Amino acid sequence: MPKRQRNNNPLQQARKGSSDKADGKTGVNSKAKDLWHRKSGAGYHLFLSYYGSQPAGVVACFDDFATTANNGSTISSLEVRKKGCDGGGNQGQGMSRAAKKRRQKKKGKTSVVVSCDGCDVFEPMQQQQEEDDKPSNASTQPGLDVSHPLVQAFKSQSNTYPHLVKLVGALSSPLPLTLRFRKTNAASSSEVKEELKKQYSTLILPVSYDPSNSIYQSTPTSSLSKSNLRLSPHLKELVVESSMNGTLARQELGSMLPVLTLHATGAMKGGSKVLDLCASPGSKTMQALEIVASSAKKGRVIANDVHSGRLDSLREALGRSGLEDEMTARVTYTNYDASVFPLPKSGKLFDAIICDVPCSGDGTIRKDKHILPMWTPHTGNELHSLQAKILVRALELVKVGVVVCYSTCSLNPVEDEAVVASALTTLKTKQTSAEFQLMEWPEGLLPGFVRRPGITNWRVAFYDQSYVTEDEDTGDFGNLTFCKDYEEATEKGLDDAQPTFWCDATNNKHVEDQPAE
Repeated sequence: MPKRQRNNNPLQQARKGSSDKADGKTGVNSKAKDLWHRKSGAGYHLFLSYYGSQPAGVVACFDDFATTANNGSTISSLEVRKKGCDGGGNQGQGMSRAAKKRRQKKKGKTSVVVSCDGCDVFEPMQQQQEEDDKPSNASTQPGLDVSHPLVQAFKSQSNTYPHLVKLVGALSSPLPLTLRFRKTNAASSSEVKEELKKQYSTLILPVSYDPSNSIYQSTPTSSLSKSNLRLSPHLKELVVESSMNGTLARQELGSMLPVLTLHATGAMKGGSKVLDLCASPGSKTMQALEIVASSAKKGRVIANDVHSGRLDSLREALGRSGLEDEMTARVTYTNYDASVFPLPKSGKLFDAIICDVPCSGDGTIRKDKHILPMWTPHTGNELHSLQAKILVRALELVKVGVVVCYSTCSLNPVEDEAVVASALTTLKTKQTSAEFQLMEWPEGLLPGFVRRPGITNWRVAFYDQSYVTEDEDTGDFGNLTFCKDYEEATEKGLDDAQPTFWCDATNNKHVEDQPAE
């Protein structure tokens, strides 16, 4: 067994790499740079600029591009959620002096069309001729919490990226409380469900797209979230007690999807041998365990993590789960770098693999308030190669005819579609005996659940933190440099660029182009 990995945190290393590169260019201490980045609100502005410049399908739907129009009043015309606010809120929070000046200069201007390497990010919009002709979308958008730093940043960019208004509204709202009833205690589950129905139906209900009624989520009108569950003490007591006795798990919907998908394909079932390559914090490990170890065949889950401290936390979480000892004994803990995970000594490959890789996490900003203040595209770019290596290894470790589920908590195509394309290309060049194929969403899984198709077109950006100024004409948050291909990136001296960042590699990998089984 290789040396125990103690402090190997890929995400932390990727974030540190961004500061180190800036230090080398400017000679400025990385701690000072990080402090400036966090205090100035740069992360929020860069996040909006990066995703606002992406083509339709990345974070905004085609309808958002086609119907969104703006005459400078996108934010002011929206319903304000903050009580006692006159619509101005804490204007300017999280913005530098130069950004505030630019916001003032932009008021009243029509939206601009941003060039996207030869195509428009969104369709040109007709200028409004009369006040009565204003688009109706402004009055139908959800209210924005003007105290939220992301909304503050959006107020200075709403003319340029009006199609992000729905995204900003979603990301600035609380994350709903989500519960999953475990498969191991049917009698207790029925009792708790009945109590939820009788006592708390205005606060939490089963989601409409789960025929099994195993997934519950707080209602939109309740605004109940994990962080404010204390507002309903009796419900909190019920949830805590049911979590400790193994009846339910407090698990977010996005975290449930990989295991639900593998189970729906038939790859994960009672008696299966499953590998969770990047297992911490353990919610997917426990979810998989309920499926594979609830059978008389007694399957097994191998829970691996490169960071020993996170692996210890996973063990503790499993001990608190309320699952029976006989079941938790079916978990094997390993401490390997997932990209070089060894073949089992028995030579037998895995029936299913959960490949939830380290990522920038910018899809989790509703629960992790520390991500956006420090956001740059560099983190995702830096993790891309590791993510691809881990996925390649997963595909090498799985049996023929079964499934690997690749997932991240990131919105970034460089960490998602680009990684899948890179891994498939790598395996093709290795000329392995196995062939791999992308799969459609399993038929019948969560009918009515809103999903987005994979994409084959996106933009790649790099961040130069050495270019920071308080000059209002040039900006003060550093440069986002978009490059249309690897050649352009290398010509500009962007030495952290990888050829597989760009979408050309996916042209023959998209699921619609795959042959039928």
